[in-house]
Amino acid sequence: MRIRKAIKGDKEAFSELYHQLYSDNENKKSGLIPIEQSYFKNILLIAEDNEEMIGFIWANFISFGFSRYGYVEDLYVKSEHRKKGIATSLISALKDKFKELNVEAVFITTEKENKEAINFFSKEGFNLCPGPWFYWAPSS
Repeated sequence: MRIRKAIKGDKEAFSELYHQLYSDNENKKSGLIPIEQSYFKNILLIAEDNEEMIGFIWANFISFGFSRYGYVEDLYVKSEHRKKGIATSLISALKDKFKELNVEAVFITTEKENKEAINFFSKEGFNLCPGPWFYWAPSS
């Protein structure tokens, strides 16, 4: 397994995974996800095994004024590849990228009922904030 930066050629395979993530959303649109367009600096990391895309983490780097933040939009690993450390590897690679960008904090949201996600993000060094927010701040 390796983690790499997404490329335009990933659009079809990524779109398939993205639609799987939102499979229960009645309002979801079909088709390719425009991974090359983003209002913020887009960070999309792909996990693959034997050249098969098995997961991704999609985040944004937000810089305005003197503030520098990261926000994780989505983290997804195919169900048959879960519990193998892939999500941890994706989070770790993203933290490294955000450290390079000198962020002040990284935010993630999840449903308060999603205890598995809350436990996972806590284990990965994120701190629970009021509401559905998590944050992670690289140490100086």
